[in-house]
Amino acid sequence: MRLIVIAGLLSLTISASCQASSSSSNNNPGQVVLTPPSNQQDDGPSQFVKPKRRPLTGRFLHITDIHPDPHYKSGATFDSGCHRRNKKKKGQKGKGKVQSDEYDNMDDEDNDEDKHEIMKDKQKNGVDLAGEWGTAVSKCDTPMSLVNITFDWLKKEWRDEIDFIVWTGDNARHDIDRSLPRTTNEIFKLNRMVVSKMIDAFGTDIPIVPSIGNNDIWPHNVMAAGPSKLTEEFLHIWGKFIPPDFAHVFERGSYYSVEVIPDTLAVISLNTLFWYDSNTLVDGCGDHSNDPGALEMDWLDVQLSAFRDRGMQVWLTGHVPPHMGYYYDNCYLRYGDLALRYQDTIVGHLFGHMNIDHFFFIDVDELENTPVTRSKSKVRSKKNFSPLTANLTSLPSFQSQRLGDIGIFGAADTLKEELKKDFQDMPGPKDLKLKDYVVVNVAASVIPTYLPGLRIFTYNISGLGDEKNEDAFYRPHNSPTYGEDGNDDYEDEQEGIDHESEYDDDDEIEIEKKKDRKPGHRHRGKRPKKGDCKKPENEDKPHCVFRRQSRHYSRNSPSRSNKALSPLGYTQFYLPKLNKQNSKPEWEIEYTTYKKGVLFPPNDNSTENTHWKQPLPIPLRFLPGYDDLEINEKENNEILKQKKKDEWEKMLSKITPWKMPDLTIPNYVKLSRKLVKEKGMWDKFQELM
Repeated sequence: MRLIVIAGLLSLTISASCQASSSSSNNNPGQVVLTPPSNQQDDGPSQFVKPKRRPLTGRFLHITDIHPDPHYKSGATFDSGCHRRNKKKKGQKGKGKVQSDEYDNMDDEDNDEDKHEIMKDKQKNGVDLAGEWGTAVSKCDTPMSLVNITFDWLKKEWRDEIDFIVWTGDNARHDIDRSLPRTTNEIFKLNRMVVSKMIDAFGTDIPIVPSIGNNDIWPHNVMAAGPSKLTEEFLHIWGKFIPPDFAHVFERGSYYSVEVIPDTLAVISLNTLFWYDSNTLVDGCGDHSNDPGALEMDWLDVQLSAFRDRGMQVWLTGHVPPHMGYYYDNCYLRYGDLALRYQDTIVGHLFGHMNIDHFFFIDVDELENTPVTRSKSKVRSKKNFSPLTANLTSLPSFQSQRLGDIGIFGAADTLKEELKKDFQDMPGPKDLKLKDYVVVNVAASVIPTYLPGLRIFTYNISGLGDEKNEDAFYRPHNSPTYGEDGNDDYEDEQEGIDHESEYDDDDEIEIEKKKDRKPGHRHRGKRPKKGDCKKPENEDKPHCVFRRQSRHYSRNSPSRSNKALSPLGYTQFYLPKLNKQNSKPEWEIEYTTYKKGVLFPPNDNSTENTHWKQPLPIPLRFLPGYDDLEINEKENNEILKQKKKDEWEKMLSKITPWKMPDLTIPNYVKLSRKLVKEKGMWDKFQELM
């Protein structure tokens, strides 16, 4: 019976891929007709373009969840998914809250005067309607006006300022309007459109690494192994970005890797849909399985081993974040195993999907205590679901609860509480083993679920460039491997203390250890006995598997200490004035992870950051008030000059709440402790989320 069901779903997916799109363009400002780029052929994959070698900037872009909607109309109702406008019938004055039956549908040819009248009516009568540039804190997708100003800004400001792009999926609208259902053809067209905008903004001179999202397929979430119409079409759409050596791999599974700095740094684009437990066409990642999720894990293991043997570092990227609340249990365990086993090779983990800016930890204690459901046919325990990974767009609160322009959804409140508990439950500095932790970053999205956001990361490029200094590099294949033959006693006894001593004295915060608290997080309460690993019935249990697995760990790897290729920080940009209808919103800094002294050189003539010996994290023109500061330097009144400088320092303090020296694991651990120790910091963390 199960095979029949799967075959039926496969047939449905294949037939859907052959549908013609019923979507039509409209005359709204900023909207476009969805046509493939003129240089793209229909008879095969677009030609891979090998990026040119350029001087490194030490920066890259992470952008995710664009969700363009060509049917979006400003002035439309939220109940219609922002697709249909309403207007009053003749003779009605419309006092008080307007009822839906007082309006007739407006067509696409309505002029600007009609739209402005509708927006005035909204302000007078309290009717929530879609804004011209999108509406923050709403269930609607991204209007083309917002897509266009985003890529125009990226092209103008960042075309020559970054080294590569991590692009983690969802380039089609949600299926939230039953009267205007998505089609496979529309999804492909939207993805082609975003590709054309990427190429227009950045050309083909830098690597662009896209990943497939759960809304880039029809039906959403559901994807079988290829080759298929779906994988072939995305190979066609992303052909310029996927190295030819991975064409067959991509046709089978839609995952691949790109050397963004040849022989030095790679980005692996993962297809997280094969691990996503909402995907009913797969069955997890069981050992010795031919299921697509298991085969992708096997492939990832081989890739990481090969990059390690070559002495390279790797970013792991994908759409759905790795957590038991999203992944099949055995997929979550295998991802955690690889993340920890190759922690001297993996420099970081970047994901999207959730639309909420945050980070969380994967740790050994959590993995060892994960109850494994071996088959999806068995009912998963609800206790394994965590609000940390709840898909907010599918929750009832997302559909119905709107608390105003600065409001939040109930699910977000739950996420904040769960993260706070997780950070509180972490062991103190003397008990925590840094080798047991990895950090996962989930970025803000372009879609205005809250406010549109994207990130510019920096990484250490010391020793890179034309005069490459081999001595500056950490070589993972030269480091020892720990934990072989069941030996679990390989921790430097003073590791936690030594790492903490590397922090600035004025930044150190240590949480008082609770008397009865056991190490670990997200697994509070009574724990089951793990069982003796020497007994055959326990050998496949997570705690025994992790105990006997060899693990590549070094305190000198780029994910653990600041050296060449280490992530140094990121700056998050956002659109704070999205809901103001009379002015075009502009991208600006929401916050950075850096210390403020790192953002600004000691003197105006300096072009290099003296702390890192590399370019500044972000060009100075983006710093709030920098133009006024330059004018102020010409001021003859020293008192006034100092006053203006003090005001500028305060502005910098507002965008530098975390003051992290870098984004290595020790500093993330320290940040998590500070967040739950200082109430003011936790409040700021919630605000920025």
